[in-house]
This record gives sequence, structure tokens and C-alpha cells, in this order.
Amino acid sequence: MHYFGAALVFGIIIAVGAWSGRKVKTHDDYTGRARRANPALVAGALLGTITGGAATIGTAQLAYSNGLSAWWFTIGCAVGLLLFGTVLLRPVYNCGVQTVPGLIGGAFGTRAAKTGAILSSIGTFLSVVAQLLAATALITAFSDLSDLPALTLMIVLVIGYVVFGGSLGAGYVGIVKTVLLLLTVATCALLALSDVGGFNGLLHNPALPPEQYLNFNSRGFGLDAGAGISLVLGVVTEQAYFQTLLSARSVKASRVGTLSAGALVPIIGALGVLVGMSMRVSHPGIESRLALPLFIKDHLPALPAGVALAVLLVVLVGSASGLSFGIATVLVRDLLPQRMSANNTQTALTVTPTDARQLLISRAVLLVVLLGAAAVCLFNMGGLILSWSFLSMGLRGAVAFWPVIAALFLPFRVNPRVVVPAMIAAPAATVLGSWLSSARIDPVWFGVAASFVIMLSGMLLHKPLKKSADS
Repeated sequence: MHYFGAALVFGIIIAVGAWSGRKVKTHDDYTGRARRANPALVAGALLGTITGGAATIGTAQLAYSNGLSAWWFTIGCAVGLLLFGTVLLRPVYNCGVQTVPGLIGGAFGTRAAKTGAILSSIGTFLSVVAQLLAATALITAFSDLSDLPALTLMIVLVIGYVVFGGSLGAGYVGIVKTVLLLLTVATCALLALSDVGGFNGLLHNPALPPEQYLNFNSRGFGLDAGAGISLVLGVVTEQAYFQTLLSARSVKASRVGTLSAGALVPIIGALGVLVGMSMRVSHPGIESRLALPLFIKDHLPALPAGVALAVLLVVLVGSASGLSFGIATVLVRDLLPQRMSANNTQTALTVTPTDARQLLISRAVLLVVLLGAAAVCLFNMGGLILSWSFLSMGLRGAVAFWPVIAALFLPFRVNPRVVVPAMIAAPAATVLGSWLSSARIDPVWFGVAASFVIMLSGMLLHKPLKKSADS
């Protein structure tokens, strides 16, 4: 019955993905540039990517070990979406480019665009690895498959999810997946609370010392708040989210979808926290990463357990596909052979191949990204999933946040020559900070600070220029 429930969910997801793929006729449909998405599709695509392994299995895992501090992940995501949906949305929607590196390049030149594309894609690639690792662990834990067949199954599911549907496919499937996920985690949270005597039993249980489990900063403010900052910056600068906002049919549709997703993300996180803390009370000796999967296996009947486990896998598939899709778009538009737009006086980059060829190239690049991530996974099956996720968010956020802000609001007040050094200094300072700083301080602080100082110097020492007719 486990397998029947799982097959039911997979069948629904694949059917929706195939149906939505039939709506994709051009490369603009595939990438979202056609701007046809309504608010529900925007919210679905965002949630389909953002609620991955870290927001579900990872949140329950950290809650099992540290309590409320696990909520930082989804709170950071929500704040990032709030910032995107309010302050940044209109300038982003009207920026005239399809990628984050394209935005940076439009203000600061092709070198900045290519540097941002490479470094941000590396950061996003690490998130893809994290999703594949989490999915492989989940599949092998509840089946007889070994690592390689489990990883192969995951790749096939990702391909079915997005390669034929692109941005539209991610939106439609994201809606279905979000509904299933909310039902799953809500059911698990209610059952978990019932097991420990409700909120009163949870909050006053001697197995959950309040200084650790009821403390938002139990790992230290520098580390927990830094994790939250990593999420905010990572969301604002992630190509998958940037691209989803641009796929909306209007600014209003994009705003409604973004804010709706931002409202739902912390709810999903809170439910995961409840499951993780409850499992700490009822099953104190298990591996923390298995808190949510084992709860489903032990507390739900076979059929709904199969459905729930499949939903978790689909969560991972959706996140991996959305992130891979974002990398593919960046590589196709910003790193493959390019030419200057004939009707654009800025340095925004466009790709030379025909529309049909772009569609083919985008899908081929997405496959290459997935196979590359799978190869990394084969050599890192014991890697820490949350470490990959936080490193990814911190890296791409530190690299691109200040250049993106400058490109949107101060494009002619910052010397373009400092942008590339700022983007290179950010990951270098992050890595150096991880070696030199205390374990209770997130190294992203160092990367963000280094980039800010360099960008600020480029603004203070640069004479503002007015845009000329031939600039």
C-alpha cells in the first residue's frame, strides 16, 4: 500500500507536468518571458522551488536537535519574498532582462554579468546537490534501492517535472504540490501534538529544555541570524525566483503571487518544527535527519504514509527542478554565444540562436546540470544536506545582493570597475570567515560585509554620470 499511495501521487504530478508541457509552444513560454502566469501560478512556482528538502526534512531535523531555531530557514525565505514582492518587484519586473546576471550586466558591463553568472550558478548548483542528496536518502530509506538507482529515479522525476513544461510547468505542478504538502505537514503536526499532549505538553516537557528548544537563537545569534540573512539574500538573488516574478502577466499578479507564497512558507516551516520537537519527546534516540520520514512511516497507515512520503519526494523534485531550470536559463542567456541587443542602448545580453534552438539548448543544459549534480552526489552521499543548502544561499546572496541593489537603484553612481572585485571578494571572504571565525558566527556576514565595503567605495569615489544618448 505504501507503493500504491506513492504511485498515485507520482501519477498526478507527471500528468499535470505533461498537460502543462503541451501549453509550451516557444522558448518564451518555457522561460516565462511570455508573461502569461496568473497569481496562483506565480505562487505555485515559487513554493514549488523554495519548499525543498531544507524547508521540510531539514527543518524537522534541526527542530529535533535545537528546537525553534529551525524556524529561521522558512522565516528567512518569507522575509526575502516580502522584500521581493514590495520594494524590489516593480523595478525588477520592468528591468527589461530575464536573468540576474543580465540585470547586473545592463548596469555594469559584460564582465560583471559573466562573473555573476558563473559564481551565482555555482551557488545554485550546490542547492541542487543538496536536493538530490536528500531525495536519495529518502528513497533508499523506504525502498530496496541502492544509491545509484535511487539517484537515477530522482533525475527521471526532475526531468518529468520541468523539462517539458519550463516555467509554466513548474507553476501548475507547484500548485498541486503545495496543496499536497500543506495537507501532509498539517496532518503530521496535528498527530505529533496529540502524541505529546498538545502545546502544553510540548512546551513544558522536560525532554525539551526551554533555553535550547524554545529559544530562537539557541545556536547563537550570530549563527542563527546569519542563517536567516543568508536566506533573505539568497531568495532575492536566486535566478529561479527572479524568473518566476517576471513570468507573471502583470506587476499586480506577480505581487499577489509572491506575497501569497511568502505567507505560506513560514506556516510550512512551523508545522515541520512541531513534528521535529514532538519526535524529540517521543523518539529521543533516532537520527535527527529521519525525524519527519520516520514519523510518517510509524504514525500513518500504509496508504496515506505512501502518499505523504511521495509528497516529500515531490517537494525535493520540485526544488531541484526549479533551481536547475534557473541555472539553465542563466547559462543560455548570459554565458553562451551572445550579441548586443540591436534595440537596447544598455549592455543587456541576448542570445543569438533562433527561438526553437534556444528551447532545445535550454532543455539540454538543464539535463547537463542535473547529471553534473548527480555525479557530485555519487562522491558525497554522506554529505550534510543543510550545510550544502546554507552554503548555497549564503554564497549566491553574498555575491549578487549588493550589485543587484546598485543595478536597480544606483546604476550610474557606482564605478563599474569595482563590481567584479566585489563579487569575487564576497565568496572569498565567506570561505575565509568560515576558517577564522567562531563556529557560532555565520561566515556569510563576512562575505556580505566585504562586498558592501567595495561597492560603497566604488560609489563614494565615483563621480555620478548621467546617461548619455550613446551610452
